[in-house]
Amino acid sequence: EQLNLRNDVKDNAKAAQLRSQGNKMFHPNVKRYIEAIKLYNESIAFSEKGSTERSLAYANRSTICLKMHRFEDCLENIRLARESNYSGEKLNQREKEVKNALAKARNKNASSSKVSPDVVEEPELSYPVKKNAPQVANCLELRKNEEYGRHVVTTRKLKVGDVVMIERPFVTVLKDSFRYVRCDFCHGERPFTLIPCEGCTMAMYCSEECLSKAYNKYHRYECGLLRDMWEVFEEVSLIDIRMIAIAITTFDNNPEALKDHLDALDESNVNGFTMDWNKATQQDIFNTVHVLTTNQERRDSFFVAFYIFNATILHTLVLERTELGPVCEANPATNKILLDLILRYEQIVECNSKLLSFNAYKVKEYVAESFAVGCYPLISMLNHSCAPNVQRITLPDGRCAVFVIRPVLEGSQLFDSYEADHILNKRAMRQSMLSFMYSFRCTCEACTFNYP
Repeated sequence: EQLNLRNDVKDNAKAAQLRSQGNKMFHPNVKRYIEAIKLYNESIAFSEKGSTERSLAYANRSTICLKMHRFEDCLENIRLARESNYSGEKLNQREKEVKNALAKARNKNASSSKVSPDVVEEPELSYPVKKNAPQVANCLELRKNEEYGRHVVTTRKLKVGDVVMIERPFVTVLKDSFRYVRCDFCHGERPFTLIPCEGCTMAMYCSEECLSKAYNKYHRYECGLLRDMWEVFEEVSLIDIRMIAIAITTFDNNPEALKDHLDALDESNVNGFTMDWNKATQQDIFNTVHVLTTNQERRDSFFVAFYIFNATILHTLVLERTELGPVCEANPATNKILLDLILRYEQIVECNSKLLSFNAYKVKEYVAESFAVGCYPLISMLNHSCAPNVQRITLPDGRCAVFVIRPVLEGSQLFDSYEADHILNKRAMRQSMLSFMYSFRCTCEACTFNYP
């Protein structure tokens, strides 16, 4: 009761309020069109299917698209408004207007000299790929010793600008601030045409295809939990639950099959760098994430208790609000492994999650802004340094490319930065953050020599 947990339900009154706020942003004296779009999207997410409020929000969105000369998006919103039972001559007139504008634009483009579209070059690995792991250059090896544990070294000299890894995440979660701007599944920036999940007010998608894929892959097990998780927890708990949902769907929505698999799994034999990714099943890929470090043995008992507290709440929500409840009630062993996995994955995510970012340009300012958080099983093998020699760059399709930013000698280790480098943070702050988040005292060169 103190956490104020409650079911997420559609609310047409709330939708009307949000649409009214959007209208204020759209007003001719304000013209904050993107802010209006966000509010209309939130209104759509809260509205009931087929309701007047939803149809009006789609119609309002079409008006902004017309103002911004997004003609095809305008037509899509007109279609969605009609699908939501909008009727009226105003929409018919808008459709005629936008079709005429679209025809003129196409004729103008056809008569003008053709300009080649900008070609965006996608980075590629700078060296031949590993035969068993095409997302990794063949000069990288995973090694293990007492000082560093598992770590990645290069068998050849690397130069600045080299690309040595390009990996797709196992799981991602969209940041809360982008909920009504990007697709929850592919994370594409499609604010003008997002459509809602009919079961919650939190997830929106760029297409019916993404909506269906999300439901089948994970959303069926998180739909009723998302709003409470965002209000009570942070991204860690959301990725935690999504990882478990993906694990269950990987085993054909059979938690008992997942349990049997984990009981038989020899974790010491799981190695993402030696596994044959060309033949890997989804279950094999799941294994590489399941064995990522938790650092539980290093954590203070207070923090372990905190994770157990969070896991207990999440476990209760899953049992009460998803189809897993009856399954776990009928099988105590399955119920126990669900709780164990929630606790385990919460700590895995805390140690191994990475930000997905884009470059936001403002006047006299360059900022990398994160829009999602993800987990990459192979990139997670990179250890930290406050003076890293590689840097992660998010690609438009969600993959992460690892670039060399300092020369690396043959036989040397590759070091990433866990969002704590010496250029932006003083040593005391870095040490405190790394100890709190990752349970280790950093002894990298920047900390040893106190780089400015």
